[in-house]
Amino acid sequence: MIFIYILLFFIVFSYLLKRLAPYLLRYIIKKNFEKFTKMGGQNNPFHKAPKKEEKKKEQVGEYIDYEEID
Repeated sequence: MIFIYILLFFIVFSYLLKRLAPYLLRYIIKKNFEKFTKMGGQNNPFHKAPKKEEKKKEQVGEYIDYEEID
């Protein structure tokens, strides 16, 4: 008897899945598309982010090269 219930459950589940799958896929694709458009071109490999200006280090003194005397 349990085998019949399990078999019946899988038949009903597969029928419902076949009927609901297009709606579920449409919902998932719609949400992913909204997320992508919201993100904009952040993941676009051809879009270069503006470079930040680097601060130049102030030179404190001058470099002196010492030589060894024998």
